Amino acid sequence: MNKYKTIISAIVLIASMPLAKAQDYLYTTGEDDLRTWLEYFVSPECRGRLTGDVGFDRAADYAANLFQEWGLKPGGDNGTYFQNFEHPYTEVFPGGSFTLYLPVGNDWVTKTYDYPDNYMAGGTSDTGELNQLDLVYVGYGVTAPELNYDDYKGIDVKGKIVVCERDVPYQEKDPAKQKAWMPYQYHTHKMKNAVDHGAAGMLYVTTTANPNPGWNEGFVYACISDSVAGDIFAGTGKTHKAVKEGINKSLKPNSFKINKKADISAYTKFHPDGMGKNVIGVIPGSDPTLAPEVIVAGGHLDHVGMMPVLMPGALDNGSGSVIVMGAAKALATSETFKPKRTLVFILFGGEETGLIGSHYFAENPIVPADQIKTAFNIDCLGTGYGLSANAAQKYGTVLDYVESANDTYVKRPFRTGLGANEIITRPRTDGAVLFQQGIPVISLYSFGAETRTPYHHPGDVIELIDFNIVKDATKLLTTSLVNLSEADVIECNPAEPKK
Repeated sequence: MNKYKTIISAIVLIASMPLAKAQDYLYTTGEDDLRTWLEYFVSPECRGRLTGDVGFDRAADYAANLFQEWGLKPGGDNGTYFQNFEHPYTEVFPGGSFTLYLPVGNDWVTKTYDYPDNYMAGGTSDTGELNQLDLVYVGYGVTAPELNYDDYKGIDVKGKIVVCERDVPYQEKDPAKQKAWMPYQYHTHKMKNAVDHGAAGMLYVTTTANPNPGWNEGFVYACISDSVAGDIFAGTGKTHKAVKEGINKSLKPNSFKINKKADISAYTKFHPDGMGKNVIGVIPGSDPTLAPEVIVAGGHLDHVGMMPVLMPGALDNGSGSVIVMGAAKALATSETFKPKRTLVFILFGGEETGLIGSHYFAENPIVPADQIKTAFNIDCLGTGYGLSANAAQKYGTVLDYVESANDTYVKRPFRTGLGANEIITRPRTDGAVLFQQGIPVISLYSFGAETRTPYHHPGDVIELIDFNIVKDATKLLTTSLVNLSEADVIECNPAEPKK
């Protein structure tokens, strides 16, 4: 990126703005605001914010009321702040269990595991009990004829419990191959594929709560850790790690029957008529020529709900939600700043269940996609000491506006990153959906955290959030929006990777 160009652009931008205009919005949103909003989102009242659940509705109402209080215009359906969409969901209740049966001589020895670090109820499991069923390892649980790959070929899983990996075996960076494998990484495909092959249930090798849609009648499953998978593989002459790595390297299945059994029980309720929503607030542009152009700032408000205990989702993505809200408050209530371009603030629903809300927004846009000149996506930004902005290489120069904002006002250690042009990094984010619409997307992150916050886990709590980085990320987003709103022309041209 051209450093001199960035500095000159920042100087010109600042010089054209009165001092009060350049700074009044910087201090509008304080730590008390951010903490208060996040405390509500992670509270028992919001029940983990599973899209469709009453807890998510409470969080969405709370955010919409604040948008209205700050003076943002409604951007949803029929003059409301809500863009509504169909969203079936599953409640998980206490009482589920998982037991592994290990052969010892002519007997079976049982072993149980602690929740949630080694066992977790399946987020879209049906209610039911499976007792002492045989286990079959099915690799990634993928059937992809066009890729000449089928984990179920030649293996009988009827009436059995399959042991299945998350993600896909392709681990490289070729964008075309990533795109080809992408449909098979989703939990919904793996569950449905197991059902289609006659499996009674699944042990899914991941201890992250999984609320993705795709409920299958009579299908019961649980999530397990790598440690439990190691116990399942013990005595087979193979190790879980080696088998998985072998599949990844060869892109060839390695499915086999395991001489162990398991019990799985789950207590759930499926809601086929559930509804989700995106929360959308708008600050209209003030320039007659530039106002039709739009800049989006978004992050997902939802989390994974009660699984069956409260999953607070402080980092994922209460943190990103309050950063978006902080920028919205700062700019909507500013007495001096009026954006030339229209600013749209979105809190997406349904991200955790398969990017449902962002897909709905893309398919039912409030403005045509070609009018959206840039979109920010903020997800899991609440720890560490440095800030980072990533974009696809073909839109790379848009990062200049963010780098200028950091250099001028925030002054945090800062990194920029360029991703592939066909698929941006982390394709399971709302930003990837907007990117696929041809929209230049900037993903904001932080770096430097000393410990990793538990993911989709009861341990994702507000006590782990560093509000200093959240506050500065809010300033970074706010000033970046100002820079983009005020630019005569938004430059989103190819950028060379930094050496």
